[in-house]
Amino acid sequence: MTTIDAGVQTPKKQKQSQLRRLLWHVNRTDLGWVTKTAIASMQPGARTKRRAVLEQLPTAPEWSAASRQLDHDGYVDVSSLVDRSLAQAVLDVGQSKVARLDELSAKQQLGHKSFWVSLLDEDLVNGAFATDHPFVRYALQPGMLRIIGDYMHDLPQLSDVLLTLSRPTENKALSYSQLWHLDHDDKRVCKLFIYLTDVRDTADGPFTFIPAPPSRSFRNTIKSHMSDDKVFAKVDRSAVKELVAPRLTSFIVNTARCLHMGSRILSERTRLLYTATYIQPPRMYPEPAPRFRAAGPLSDVERAVMRL
Repeated sequence: MTTIDAGVQTPKKQKQSQLRRLLWHVNRTDLGWVTKTAIASMQPGARTKRRAVLEQLPTAPEWSAASRQLDHDGYVDVSSLVDRSLAQAVLDVGQSKVARLDELSAKQQLGHKSFWVSLLDEDLVNGAFATDHPFVRYALQPGMLRIIGDYMHDLPQLSDVLLTLSRPTENKALSYSQLWHLDHDDKRVCKLFIYLTDVRDTADGPFTFIPAPPSRSFRNTIKSHMSDDKVFAKVDRSAVKELVAPRLTSFIVNTARCLHMGSRILSERTRLLYTATYIQPPRMYPEPAPRFRAAGPLSDVERAVMRL
């Protein structure tokens, strides 16, 4: 048996990594739509089937209104539209994780974002969440799927769920998602957020963004992450929206269209945030390993959304 050092990529993995990097650069430009169309053309009939599944979801006037706002502005507050019992379940999980912060931080495989800690690693089995996990159930709410699906004109694909605790960054240079950027998970990306702590003012590091219309000037920006000076040389500061709000505030943002940043925590404060990421299939990049594993009965819609 040949042993491969964990730090050395096989030729196959190297090719996949190079392909992902190439697609990431393409996806940053309008050429990404050409690639997306080409990938979709290799799956004839798939979108028709997904739209048929989408139509199995119920409808509501307030969901339709939210979808229209998401389409026009790139964001919408859905706090009044979510299931409060599911939101409370997410909060309970979040608080239980924070109570074990030191233990979970020590186990985490630290990445480049030293300003926040991912707290759900222990909930994964072979990299996948059980479908009965509160974080997954929150992302599968019919209202949220309908709002995002009607905006995308397609059944969305749930890509991931995440719990992060942002920590103080005083006296440290801003980096990565603390700088202004667009997300390039795919061409259409919607993220469902819940504040699990009160975000009272700027010192709590609120999610901060520029709505879709004024963000258009950054659509083909080569620079990945930008400083305030570079952004405000092109857009007036009055366009910025800073989401200062109490815990359990929930909102959807198309982070591929809305320039955004966050986690600029000051003093001794922290910010606990839930994030669910949805893309419009087919995925631009090679499909990763399954992120969800079936636990209990699932509807046809849920199976399609999670590719199970």
